[in-house]
Amino acid sequence: MSDSPDDVPRGLVFPGLRDNLQRGPLFAFLTTVLIAGLALIWPVYPLAGSIRPYVLGLPFSFAWVVGWLVVMFIALVLFYRTDATD
Repeated sequence: MSDSPDDVPRGLVFPGLRDNLQRGPLFAFLTTVLIAGLALIWPVYPLAGSIRPYVLGLPFSFAWVVGWLVVMFIALVLFYRTDATD
């Protein structure tokens, strides 16, 4: 049994984009990734790059990075929970 040319996907394939149910969580996750990435690079990070004040014993710049890491972890868990179980 051979595959027909229509069975082979071309280009970048996102399985979640086939169903309308998955588009919302996927775009929300990708938006969170984009915002977190921008918050950790040049125009925003230098604003948070000071040594003082301390947040839970960490310099603010380090707490900024750890905070975005926690936000990304929560977004990834929520995105995983919305995935279909099949």
